Amino acid sequence: MFILIQSLVLLLLFSIQTTWLDSLSVAGVRPDLALIFVVYCGFYFRGNHGVGMGAAVGLIQDCLSGGLLGVNTLSKSLVALFFSTLKDKILIEGFLPTGFFIFLASLFDFVIYHLILVTLFKGEVAGAWVLSSMAAYALYNACAGPVLFFLLDLLKKGIVRRFPNLYLRSS
Repeated sequence: MFILIQSLVLLLLFSIQTTWLDSLSVAGVRPDLALIFVVYCGFYFRGNHGVGMGAAVGLIQDCLSGGLLGVNTLSKSLVALFFSTLKDKILIEGFLPTGFFIFLASLFDFVIYHLILVTLFKGEVAGAWVLSSMAAYALYNACAGPVLFFLLDLLKKGIVRRFPNLYLRSS
């Protein structure tokens, strides 16, 4: 049942990201709901289940993007691994800490993604464009992240109450 619910959440998030968020893009930048979901999974899933969800989300995003296969898989897996490792050492509660950690995850994701693309394709990227785009991407995610965390928290509480499982931490 848990896997079915997570599949539906992913379907909803990818549907929103590929349709409605295009109209809310600022200078071609829109929030990455998949990244925010991966941070949430890395922090709230038990054990290393968040890393598996990060890899799955990244692979789905790679398949939907039509770009280089594996780039999003690697970056989302590393983000999930980071939060899965640190979940017992940090506390993400409230708007500011959530926004801060989403901001850091966005910067890391952006750097990994563009580093791999530049390395593999030996292309040159305009430095000013990358810096302004990276800042806008991270800020947009940091603003959208706490809202999505709140909604996912509501869903998590309902899931844990109705369907105890081995994947979600109850705290």
